[in-house]
Amino acid sequence: MVKETPPTEVKKLPLKALGLRAGMALQTRRLIEGASKKESQFFGAIEGKGVMVGPLGSEGESTGLTAGEVCIVRGFTGQYEYSFLSKVLQTFEQPFVYALLAYPAQVDARMVRHSMRIKTSWPTTIHRPEGPLRVALVDISTAGAMIKSPERLASVGGELDLTLSVLVENAPVDVHLKGAVCHCHKAQDGEVYFLGLAFKKLAPQDKLALHYLTQTPQA
Repeated sequence: MVKETPPTEVKKLPLKALGLRAGMALQTRRLIEGASKKESQFFGAIEGKGVMVGPLGSEGESTGLTAGEVCIVRGFTGQYEYSFLSKVLQTFEQPFVYALLAYPAQVDARMVRHSMRIKTSWPTTIHRPEGPLRVALVDISTAGAMIKSPERLASVGGELDLTLSVLVENAPVDVHLKGAVCHCHKAQDGEVYFLGLAFKKLAPQDKLALHYLTQTPQA
């Protein structure tokens, strides 16, 4: 059995420990009254020097940040939820739109899932009071999953019930899972949502099936 890190445990970590990759979505917000969140993305970082962030999507025209101000950055790596405060050192329009933030000494990070996920495409159904909805399963582990949905479905902290239609020892099996939404963001094209789930309260037979599936990936 994979041991899950308690979801409420927040640690101080160096930024490089998060394993951020260029293109990962995040949110930035100026630390002033009334400021709204800005959907952004991570471009890169030079340890001890600065962090480059910019508007999400190729059509982005503004970072929404102003040099000299302080902003808060929040994001999800697929394993960690994180946040940190930083000063906006400078903003640029060439060769592309981005802001250079001061490199944080540490970030607040909470491990959402312990195990690595496998990429997959098993048929997946979300059960809702208004009726079932088919969604795309992007990846999965024994601790959580990422799904792609045409609807937002739930806010962070909400719960979703889903069923996977899979094969176990060549026999069709429906695996029933309950997951808490730990991350939700809109795709760059604005047409679908990606939701990260942390599994909870799973029945023993579903835990066994999930362990088998993640150890024996199927086409």
